[in-house]
Amino acid sequence: MDAAHREVVLLLRSVAVESNRTAAVFGDAHGLHRTDLDALAVVVGAAVAGREMTPGLLATELRLSSPATTALVDRLERSGHLVRERSTTDRRRVVLRVQDTARDLAQAFFTPMAEDVGAVLEGMTDEEVQVVARFLHRAVEALRPRPGSSGAPAG
Repeated sequence: MDAAHREVVLLLRSVAVESNRTAAVFGDAHGLHRTDLDALAVVVGAAVAGREMTPGLLATELRLSSPATTALVDRLERSGHLVRERSTTDRRRVVLRVQDTARDLAQAFFTPMAEDVGAVLEGMTDEEVQVVARFLHRAVEALRPRPGSSGAPAG
């Protein structure tokens, strides 16, 4: 790996560290564990995409055991962020629905970050933004654990 590639990898790690710090501070301020924030992000993301999120899918997304997922969903339900409901397409399935409190939290957490990153992007050309977006899409895929793997990215 040459120096320029190494710098990109180190900068990407720094972005992850700063993002984690921001999430920790936000979570502490709102009494949420990091896993709670991750779960809310997954469930809100599914809702925005028009997909139903089940406890089983959430467990897979977060790489949690069934008992850990149950405890997580119970905690988020008690705090008023999620509810369990029957699916509108298959009444046998239980789906997770976000409550307004979760939407409000997501907005409070992500809006300032989006504004700050948006300000950075304002100084870039459309072509530069497209290159950054392409890189980030590929980086997310490269870092996503593969089924049956130990969780570490390949490479």
